Amino acid sequence: MGKNITIGSLVVFIAGFMLLNMPALVYAQAGSQGHTVQGTVTSAEDGEVLPGVNISVKGTTIGTSSGADGDYKLTIPTANDTLIFSFVGFETQEIAVNGRAEINVVMSFQTLFSEEIVVVGYGELRKEAVTGSVVSIGADQISEVPASNITNALKGRLPGVEMSQTSTKPGATTQIRIRGTRSLTASNDPLVVLNGIPFAGSIGDINPNDIQSIDVLKDASATAIYGSRGANGVILVTTKKGQRGQQASVSYNGYYGPSTVFSEYPMMDGPAFIALREAAGQYTNGADESNDVNTNWQDLLYQTGAVTSHDIGVSGGTANGGYNFGVGYYQNRGVIPSQQYNRISL
Repeated sequence: MGKNITIGSLVVFIAGFMLLNMPALVYAQAGSQGHTVQGTVTSAEDGEVLPGVNISVKGTTIGTSSGADGDYKLTIPTANDTLIFSFVGFETQEIAVNGRAEINVVMSFQTLFSEEIVVVGYGELRKEAVTGSVVSIGADQISEVPASNITNALKGRLPGVEMSQTSTKPGATTQIRIRGTRSLTASNDPLVVLNGIPFAGSIGDINPNDIQSIDVLKDASATAIYGSRGANGVILVTTKKGQRGQQASVSYNGYYGPSTVFSEYPMMDGPAFIALREAAGQYTNGADESNDVNTNWQDLLYQTGAVTSHDIGVSGGTANGGYNFGVGYYQNRGVIPSQQYNRISL
């Protein structure tokens, strides 16, 4: 009987030990299944979703990337891990989970132009590798010069970009040469890319009031992105746009001014021309000429022109996106009656 009591006591002891430690075993099993966290990654500049963002667990090889809609879902070992969010051109962020099941991340652009690394269209390069090959100008500098054609506001402000005026007619485009004259028969004009899409028209067709920034790619590496079309250089134009969650705002920009002849052609007046004829002794007045008439034909030809511009814009955003709408009217009436330029942009 003593032997039976010993076995029974042992069974009771083991059963009691398992009952006392069952919560710990269940907790360990639940913890081994991991913790799931999900969310959306967006850009701080325009509120757009960011696909392809790398999300990894700090100190491990566990990770994933955001989808086309910016959403991600990741199962991590514990609820107290730290997630690392990284993307080319954006600041890397480390965020502690702290038991949360949803983490939405807003990523900001990385300011690299003052550092040793510069972000370009095809990755990141050392600053000394692209110095002189990329030049930029912002909206504030563009608006300093009121001009119908954006090229008139860029003259002398983009190093390495040659701009020459080939006509004085109102609305005439400016000849742009970034990498010199490369062909005798084909076009030497640079490729204009508007918001990431090659622009079929002239850069003069774009309303300067709608432009946020202009970047010029001058080196041959532009062909790595745009192919042979970028052989003459590339002008990247970015237009203004509304921010997500921004309250609607209305803007107006307008000006008006007269235009006059800067300097008339130097010509003889009537008495001086009569004296020249008399000194030559070879000419006499025709049927429609008289020594008593002195007419300044340039005064009769030239008129006082006018330049007027009106731009109205509405920009804002909702919880799901941003919008920007602008309409502009520009008129340049030249000093010669037959010359006039009108542009309506929408």
